[in-house]
Amino acid sequence: MTLAVWLVVLYSGALLAVVDIAARRLPTPVIAAAATAVIAILATEAAITADGRRLANAAAAGAAVGSGYLLLALIAGSLGLGDVRLAALLGAALGTLGWDAVLVGAVLPYMFAAPAALIRLVSRPGEGSMSFGPYLVAGALAALLITV
Repeated sequence: MTLAVWLVVLYSGALLAVVDIAARRLPTPVIAAAATAVIAILATEAAITADGRRLANAAAAGAAVGSGYLLLALIAGSLGLGDVRLAALLGAALGTLGWDAVLVGAVLPYMFAAPAALIRLVSRPGEGSMSFGPYLVAGALAALLITV
């Protein structure tokens, strides 16, 4: 069932990354649909196997990552709420793999975005924020590959 979760993340993540680059927005309906699908998949798996640990880990990881990103958005103001919602979704998906994947998936987007942010800062100082959604998705997919 984890494969089904990651297929949802892959397809919705690709769509969200393209939209974020083009429109600098992460549409809530797409994130909500993907989150609903992930929860449904994990709840179905829990019901079939009579083991809800993966569902509980995913919920805890999504809440932890989402809370952390919300705190960053409120303090730094450089993240939008779409980034926060996407981070929570990706945290839940990473939670199906374990807490090491959650940690790696929470750190990698910043490592991936740092070179582009530095180039942007030097070449176009004072320009607005950059799209962070593609880096969130790339970080989660890289964490999947690294930790599996």
